[in-house]
Amino acid sequence: MKKISTLLFVVIALSASAQRTLIHYWNFNAAPAVTDTSVLFKPTFTTTGASLNYAGTGAVTSFAFTTPDSTNQRLPETDPTTMNYIKVAGPYGPFTWTIPTTGFKNIIVSFAIYSSSKGSKINTITYTLDGKKWDSAGMIMVHNDYGSGSLVSKTTTGKGTYILTNLTGTPMDSIGLDFSNIPGANNNPLFQVQTTFDPAATAGNDRYNNLAVDGIPSTLALSLQSFTGSIAGTQANLNWNTLNEVNTKSFTIEASTDRVNFSKVGSVPAKNIAGLNSYNFNVASPTATTYYRLKITDKNGSVSYSSIVVLNSAASFKLNVFPNPAQNVLNVTVVNNKNKTALVQVVNTLGKVVKQQTVQLVVGTNSVSLAIDDLARGSYTVVIKGDTMQQKQFIKN
Repeated sequence: MKKISTLLFVVIALSASAQRTLIHYWNFNAAPAVTDTSVLFKPTFTTTGASLNYAGTGAVTSFAFTTPDSTNQRLPETDPTTMNYIKVAGPYGPFTWTIPTTGFKNIIVSFAIYSSSKGSKINTITYTLDGKKWDSAGMIMVHNDYGSGSLVSKTTTGKGTYILTNLTGTPMDSIGLDFSNIPGANNNPLFQVQTTFDPAATAGNDRYNNLAVDGIPSTLALSLQSFTGSIAGTQANLNWNTLNEVNTKSFTIEASTDRVNFSKVGSVPAKNIAGLNSYNFNVASPTATTYYRLKITDKNGSVSYSSIVVLNSAASFKLNVFPNPAQNVLNVTVVNNKNKTALVQVVNTLGKVVKQQTVQLVVGTNSVSLAIDDLARGSYTVVIKGDTMQQKQFIKN
């Protein structure tokens, strides 16, 4: 773990007296001049699944910052006098921080930053609770502007934009983001923060150090035991079990075809009964790969999300027949996504089943041979039925 060489301004200025816990932390101390972003973006410490992504086309590098900055630095115990920073260069793109907050509330994000003379100085911070909508509403930002080396101003704002004037890096400016007034930031595995840069800045760079995420441990009353889904005919069935529902308001079922943009497809009120509770929700079977999740809302407005269930009725079977036309034997191949029993039928143009057999399908490619030498010449349809149905036409010579 790391020690705090001096109390971070953001903890003093924005935090209540409750004991705060470090959730995620980057000090970018991989090695001087490292250019491997997989190393630079790897958290120095994380409780769960944090990551960084820079979408700009400029270089991402790390350089030594040899002057200790006692104003805002968390220094590593192994080297209290030398640190690195990460440098993101223009042409700029969004700098996105995926910082899950599961198990924590009253979230605060802090970092140190300065800009080169040609870098982006007008930067905007937004956040998302669901991976879809980006906003600055409710967030409180504190910017300690150190100008040419001493504190010039301290700005507290509800807007997400700050303007850098510090070009020296000694000390770096401090930015603190307080999400304590945003219930959806609590206990949220999808929480992300993003910096977008001045579009007029196409050269230069911005330099970050000691990106930290803090929160207060929060024990969720509700425990989601499971969330599963299956397809039966024309219905997609979603099922979940919970324990210890206390002050839970509702479960909103959300769906997405790209795993990014989710929309509401239904809602179920919480039972708020002690012990194990079971829920079921049915929706029309999807015809394309669809991602489902639960948005769990407490009575106080806090929001958390479940893991994702993937369903696709069309992908349950991938059916092919050959040769076509066929004379004596028709070969049927079925690419299947789970073990199941299915019924294979041959149907004539009048809709009459002229052949059928039950087959046991396994995950992967299955082959079935049908003797058709006793069928009259003409057009037929192969139908395969399981928890969904697929069909292919063929000609009998």
